[in-house]
Amino acid sequence: MNDKISIILPIFNVGDHLRGGIDSLINQTIGNENLEIIMVNDCSTDGSGEVIDEYAEKYDCCVAIHHETNSGGAHTPRNTGIEACTGDYIMFLDPDDRYTPDACEKLYEAAKKYDVELAFARFRRIFEYGGSVQKSYSPYKDDLESSYPDETFESANFLDIPDALWDNVVERFLYGKTLEVTYPRDKPLDVIHVDDIEQEPDLLKMQPSVWCKIYKRELIMDNNLRFKKYVTGDDMAFTLEALLNAKGIVYLNNFISYDYYIRDLPDDKSITNTVNVRLLDELMEAYVYCRRKTEGFSKEVQTVSLNPHLLHWMHTWKGSPFTKEENKLLLKKVNKLKKIHKSDFKSRMLLSSMTTAIESKIQFQKE
Repeated sequence: MNDKISIILPIFNVGDHLRGGIDSLINQTIGNENLEIIMVNDCSTDGSGEVIDEYAEKYDCCVAIHHETNSGGAHTPRNTGIEACTGDYIMFLDPDDRYTPDACEKLYEAAKKYDVELAFARFRRIFEYGGSVQKSYSPYKDDLESSYPDETFESANFLDIPDALWDNVVERFLYGKTLEVTYPRDKPLDVIHVDDIEQEPDLLKMQPSVWCKIYKRELIMDNNLRFKKYVTGDDMAFTLEALLNAKGIVYLNNFISYDYYIRDLPDDKSITNTVNVRLLDELMEAYVYCRRKTEGFSKEVQTVSLNPHLLHWMHTWKGSPFTKEENKLLLKKVNKLKKIHKSDFKSRMLLSSMTTAIESKIQFQKE
């Protein structure tokens, strides 16, 4: 193997999960001599900094970088890693998760075989305390049960409603009609390969995770792709820009490259489990940014890249006890997006329902 893969980890108070995340890279089937593991410590106070120094001393492939001040999110450590890395390909890992053992090898081989700038695969959500496993959403039929015969998968259903209602009503509205452009939808598919995103807009319907993908260095560097300074939503913006700019994309529909752990204890205080007005505010700012980046692309690209996230945002808002002033702030952000996102009737209807719901809530709230 002549190429090197750089894998970037943003680290802040990862605790007991950190070693497992790094070990999942050290033990990759591709061989860690082919990896450059960039571990960026964002001023951890729990000993995570000492752990990455230990790995950097023990393994030639590991590089430890320490920030002098905390940035408040994963965006800056990831950008630090991009600037520091030397690999021909770049990947990302959230250090409390895991790569599957052959993730780097399979994604790298796919990128080389099809000569693309971006290759990605499925992931599974592991509810650590709930005891269930979900396969990530795909608009294509799969054969994962045969590929992973020892695994019992549940389908993603983040609204917690009956499966029949989700499958036949909500999911169809959320993800829109099937945009069959290049590949059929009536049988399981293993590989989807396109020259650009317009050939398969459905690829944008999947969760915009940065960590189940491999990026050719030129895709990131030539297009100056960096993470925006959002506590949440930075990965969505980065992933969208990568998919919009990629010269060649391959998607492995029957391969799981990543284990995304949902540590679902009631007292979990992680950013993703703590809903506050800043989280939804920055998510909406990320939506506005992404919508503007799709200018010049087809209506299908504009629609499917955003609609799934809008309903998820609304579901999160409904379950949060915001004050009247906080709801007024969020209403302004939704209206900001509404002014520029006019490409599709379903999108306009969805945004109008969002503003109506927030306005009604504000009307009945006390000062």
